[in-house]
Amino acid sequence: MSSEDLGAVWVLQGFSKVDDFLRTEFPISREQIMQLRELITPDADDPWMFSCYDVPIELWPAVEAILQCGPPDPGLDYTTGCYAAD
Repeated sequence: MSSEDLGAVWVLQGFSKVDDFLRTEFPISREQIMQLRELITPDADDPWMFSCYDVPIELWPAVEAILQCGPPDPGLDYTTGCYAAD
């Protein structure tokens, strides 16, 4: 089953609590979301991580190893996100 079959697009979202215009998004594949589920435990009724989940900075080395997304921006907080595919 592909992420399109699930009707979902996952992203790593960075956002600033101080400046609403400071935002970033990094795509997450279906395979990567499966690996992230081992780091960030989703709610029992949300196995595909359709809801947003905080990505603690202390997990960043493991997150970066999975996503190859580079270092975090120190001015941003990060969450996983999901929205409907077009």
